Amino acid sequence: MKFETIEELVEQRRGYKYLNKDRISPYQNYKYDLRRRLVVDRLDEDINKDCGAGWNLATLDWILRDTNVLNKIIVEFEIPPEGKIIVPIGSRGKFRTDIIKKKRIWNPEELFPQLKDISKRLANYKSINPITAEVLPPKEKILNIMAQVGAQVRDQVRNQVGAQVWAQVGAQVRDQVGAQVGDQVWAQVGDQVWAQVGAQVGAQVGAQVRDQVGAQVRAQVGAIAYFAIKLFLDLPYEHPVFDLIRLGVIVVNVNGKYKIFGKNGKYLGEI
Repeated sequence: MKFETIEELVEQRRGYKYLNKDRISPYQNYKYDLRRRLVVDRLDEDINKDCGAGWNLATLDWILRDTNVLNKIIVEFEIPPEGKIIVPIGSRGKFRTDIIKKKRIWNPEELFPQLKDISKRLANYKSINPITAEVLPPKEKILNIMAQVGAQVRDQVRNQVGAQVWAQVGAQVRDQVGAQVGDQVWAQVGDQVWAQVGAQVGAQVGAQVRDQVGAQVRAQVGAIAYFAIKLFLDLPYEHPVFDLIRLGVIVVNVNGKYKIFGKNGKYLGEI
């Protein structure tokens, strides 16, 4: 679907606004009565102000950048001929007017078909903590994987999985999908793994290298989130750190030695 530019919407005297499903604006906590024409007492006509008094409308691109559309409704408004339109200087997609009238209420999945079924799947999503090892996996496997995993694990995975998400669901909605699944994973798995492993790592490595090692653990916990995104979206992308996750361990380098942690942060041994 091609989204209209701000110039096209202004010319057509239309615009969009997102609201919570109870029709309340998340910004102003104002409930919209969509049955009638809406008129403001005063319109801020200062084009140097990005947001001023008036009914603020936007392009669909702007809405995607500004909110999680999965839990919103999107209202398309028309602007009567007598309505004034103010487009702020340098606006990336937002403008305002003094008179609006509802044209249509959209379900986000109608406007963004790539999101079809995502809301339902997320509502039923139950992540599984993949750090399950209770005994030390084969050392050769761990050493082989660590030889392939660079120091910047999380950035590698973020950038490369992000590219895959872009290809799979389209640039316009990749952040919506990635953020939603990522948030679910961090809440259900990431925080849990960090709480379990973090304390154990701290006990094993000592105060001098704790911050350095903590960064390694956080990177691998971050990779777990991206691994979950891969599974959720059924992406073909692979990364060596995913093989560590499949072994059910977190591995940290402490003074040239690898310390391995498993289920509930259990210390499994050193290589």
